[in-house]
Amino acid sequence: MDRQAVANQLRETARSAVETVIAVFTVLRAYISARLTPVVGDERGEIASWVVVTALVIVAAIAIVGIVVTKLTTTANNIQTP
Repeated sequence: MDRQAVANQLRETARSAVETVIAVFTVLRAYISARLTPVVGDERGEIASWVVVTALVIVAAIAIVGIVVTKLTTTANNIQTP
């Protein structure tokens, strides 16, 4: 084989490899896009879940404040004055 034939064969092999890599990335991108579309694209019900989480945090905060106030009041009432 002469140099020109080897160069042409290398170019063809490189082109084939690049086309294979492009095809793999295209399929991978389509797969990831298809998997993420329901997660990212569909936001129905998100407000309701955030309302529930916020309500639970507020209830927990009120309970903690109530416990702390009760403990402080009990401790303050138990202080002996001379």
